[in-house]
Amino acid sequence: MRVLIVEDQKEKSEDIVNFLNSYYLKGMLVSIQQSLRSGLKDLVINNNYDLVILDMSMPNFDPSIDDPIGGTPESFAGKEFMSQMDLRGIVSPVIVVTQYSTFAKGQIALDDLDRAFKISYPSFYLGSVYYSSAEDSWKKSLLKIISEYENDL
Repeated sequence: MRVLIVEDQKEKSEDIVNFLNSYYLKGMLVSIQQSLRSGLKDLVINNNYDLVILDMSMPNFDPSIDDPIGGTPESFAGKEFMSQMDLRGIVSPVIVVTQYSTFAKGQIALDDLDRAFKISYPSFYLGSVYYSSAEDSWKKSLLKIISEYENDL
């Protein structure tokens, strides 16, 4: 199993990897990218991922000495990532895992984005998970989406 995680927060990406290793996907190969552009580059070059775990809000570029943040964080970087996948005909299954329950200053709920993504990207979008480091409910949600996908195969 090859998994691409596109996530700018180290703690969150480590939590996801630990969960997948401990509870579900033993022996997987994981690539972690920290920004929209590095994630897209990895996906285009290595277009054979069995699963993509995608953050919704992240910087455009990886952090560097000149720019420790990686540019302006994009609230809808995950949407742009999936749009680029769609343009390129890449259909690796995607699950959005985000710490935000609302976007655009509270005007758009995660559930609304989830419904829109299911309509816009039906060939690869599997669902969304609300992540909280203080709770474990995200693990059940992630496992449920993965299990439903595998049952449909």
